[in-house]
Amino acid sequence: MADSGYGSEENYRFMQENGIEAFIKYNYFHKEQRPRYTPNPFHAESLHYNEGEDYYVCPMGQHMNRIGTKRDKTASGYITESARYKAKRCEGCPLRGSCFKARGNRIIEVNHRLNQYKRQARERLLSEEGIKHRGRRCIEPEAVFGQMKYNMAYRRFRHVGEDKVTMDFAFFAIAFNIKKMCAKLIKEGKGLITVAKYMFMGLFITRYNWNIATCCQMHEEKVA
Repeated sequence: MADSGYGSEENYRFMQENGIEAFIKYNYFHKEQRPRYTPNPFHAESLHYNEGEDYYVCPMGQHMNRIGTKRDKTASGYITESARYKAKRCEGCPLRGSCFKARGNRIIEVNHRLNQYKRQARERLLSEEGIKHRGRRCIEPEAVFGQMKYNMAYRRFRHVGEDKVTMDFAFFAIAFNIKKMCAKLIKEGKGLITVAKYMFMGLFITRYNWNIATCCQMHEEKVA
């Protein structure tokens, strides 16, 4: 389960090829769920598509035939492909002012693979299981992320390498859970000595995780 920032073709494809059932929103999923949402009839997603003959139909009923393929590369090196379709004659069309503003005939670009992934994601997110996951996500991780990033200023890792980053976050998670435990003990009226002991443990773990990481690294280099 993830928010729309992860709803890219690259991520959807990776999860599909690795057998991961993805409940990931795409960029305008929330907008579609509004009671008064009405799709724009001039957007490419709203145009009728003839899959058999591979052409779109504009709001005036004119065919938009395929003229080529556009390829883009993401920052990670993933290649995306978008099919390009062009209308035959937009001059004099009474809907042109609402349809598009550019000169010449309208051209649209459609990523068919991404659209297919979005349809699959929509089905999962609107299913009974998807609604359950969406309801839990806004409660469980979001509050923790807010505490970590804004109240505790933990916005980036301080180590390099998968193992060290895992250790970095593990220490922080332990300290964070101890902090929650202290708050719960105080609420339940536990003794100050017990609370102070757990608070000291959390402070020690958070303050000295860098020293522990350095010692581990020195030991690994010595063994090697």
